[in-house]
Amino acid sequence: MITFGLGAFLLSSIFASLTYLGVRHVLVNDQQHTDLGQSYENAALIRSTLYTSPPELPSLLNSIQSATASNVLVQTHHQWLSKSSDAATADVSNTIIASVEAGHATDQTIEVNNKIIFVVGLPVPAVETQVYEVFQLTNLEHTLRVLLLYMGAGAILTTLIGMGGGLWVTRRAIRPLLEVSEAAALIAQGELSTRLVVTRADEEVQQLTESFNLMVSRLVERLERDARFASDVSHELRSPLTTLATTASVLQQHREELSSAGQESLNLLLADLSIFQALVEDLLEMARSDAGAVPLAIETVKSVELVRQSVRSAATRHGIAEPPVQVDPDTGDPLVQVDRRRFERVMTNLIDNAHRYANGAVAVRLSLEGNALAINVDDNGAGIALEEREQVFERFFRGRAAHDRGIARGTGLGLALVRDHVLAIGGTIQILESPEGGARFQILLPVVQDAHA
Repeated sequence: MITFGLGAFLLSSIFASLTYLGVRHVLVNDQQHTDLGQSYENAALIRSTLYTSPPELPSLLNSIQSATASNVLVQTHHQWLSKSSDAATADVSNTIIASVEAGHATDQTIEVNNKIIFVVGLPVPAVETQVYEVFQLTNLEHTLRVLLLYMGAGAILTTLIGMGGGLWVTRRAIRPLLEVSEAAALIAQGELSTRLVVTRADEEVQQLTESFNLMVSRLVERLERDARFASDVSHELRSPLTTLATTASVLQQHREELSSAGQESLNLLLADLSIFQALVEDLLEMARSDAGAVPLAIETVKSVELVRQSVRSAATRHGIAEPPVQVDPDTGDPLVQVDRRRFERVMTNLIDNAHRYANGAVAVRLSLEGNALAINVDDNGAGIALEEREQVFERFFRGRAAHDRGIARGTGLGLALVRDHVLAIGGTIQILESPEGGARFQILLPVVQDAHA
């Protein structure tokens, strides 16, 4: 809009300036030509009067002034013989006087106090006299002022029209891109059913819309195919996995009958089998989540009791000590909207990770961060490096555990599922540093309503 407005202003200003200068030149030249002819006629009348009745000259000059709106001065032998009532010798320059005295007819246009003055000097050799006539171009100045006013108004009007046209053109050109941007944002948030709708018949817009919709459709097909593949593979693995688990359980019952090498092999088998079982379960849940097979069951609940139940359930499931839940005094018991199953899975994974990799969870702390409830799971480990704080939420990322068989190993899917579940219920998760020096997994959930006890 600004570009169109400035362009229109520049072009209209140039056009108005050129028009004004051209019209001014034409009008001034025409007026000067008319006044010059009138001056010759007046000079002839003055010569006749000087021949016949010189005493009547002042009366004649005043008559000329009234008829032509000009001032007339008559000079003889370097002396001002007579002049009209409003005439002033200061309006006639020495240059003109010298030229006329030399016998040359002269005219000059000057500006005095922002007023245009046209001075004509004519020699009258027959009576050894010089006649000077000063024309005040008042009417012409008024006409030029009105013209300038209209030109300025026209430039302003053209600028406003240009800004309006620029705004209309810009909106028309940018609207399809805004629609694409909004649709892409919705798709990035998981709304894979989002499509663009053609609202105009423009060929370029229609082609963009069709290409975008085709791209999204193929992306959805690819995601669904990958999700089905992961789900099918996981289902197919469950049967032999169950057999392996049963066999390992039988071997564990007869552990004392095995040699030391056999017992060590059984330990490795049980550890890897546990990881394999967790991996298959995570893959199944991730596949169902990607395919949208498990709809959200959003409900409004009191946050403090929800967190306490989730922490208690996680500790019981994994047979570990229950970390304390600490509530900031100013927090109260705000309401949040969550899917209970997904939220409990989030807390279970975070507490289990703290137990496996960070010497357990120190505490689960609740506080308010603006209009959001902050749920902080603080562990007792060495913390997570800054460069890995985003990577740990990627699928199959396990950091140092991926290369060290001497420490507890996971599937690399737990935190990826945590982030998916948190985003699904409208929250965010990030990794900070806990007051004890370990890692802090902070979940932010929008507060629906404060319900202080």
